[in-house]
Amino acid sequence: MHINPDTLSGKERYKLMIGSVIPRPIAFVSTKSKDGVLNLAPYSFYTIACFNPMILAFFPIRYKKGDEKKDTFTNIIETEEFVVNVATEDIINELNETSGLYDADVDEFVKAGLTPVESKIVRAPGVKESPVRMECRLYKTLSLGEDKGGSDAIFGRVVHFYADDALIENSRIDEKQVKPIARLAGFKYSKLGEIIEIPRPEV
Repeated sequence: MHINPDTLSGKERYKLMIGSVIPRPIAFVSTKSKDGVLNLAPYSFYTIACFNPMILAFFPIRYKKGDEKKDTFTNIIETEEFVVNVATEDIINELNETSGLYDADVDEFVKAGLTPVESKIVRAPGVKESPVRMECRLYKTLSLGEDKGGSDAIFGRVVHFYADDALIENSRIDEKQVKPIARLAGFKYSKLGEIIEIPRPEV
């Protein structure tokens, strides 16, 4: 089947994209509003942008009310800080609880029963139950697309990195112990599964 994206509705484009770009890692992002309200939300449009310096990127989709910004985006623009917590099997239900479109005055830590832990550098707390946490300062933003279905790209520079002692050795993270989860299409998540190691060819 050959498909011209310009002939599709926004919903059809969304379904094709999230069903094709899989699995997607999840940035479990915690922020603190300028008024002190904590916010926590998962984002599966997420990746590494750079490692020198260490920069992460995620892309909150505008779908609350067309061009209305997500609370995470608003908090980051106002405070220029956030934490990316690694999403794991152990907190999958709590993470899912934070994915609702709650009002800005709702504390998702309380809603999900997760524990805010004080960060070392930024004011936004991390998720204590997450074994890997990356404290970030806003590096750059970029507006993509228009209105509903567009996104606001957020690039954050990692200014402090935390990993549970049992998970890390010589700067390497033991992915089996982390037990990361990823997003598929619809309401489906995936676990790590089988790991295949294939060295690059020598040139």
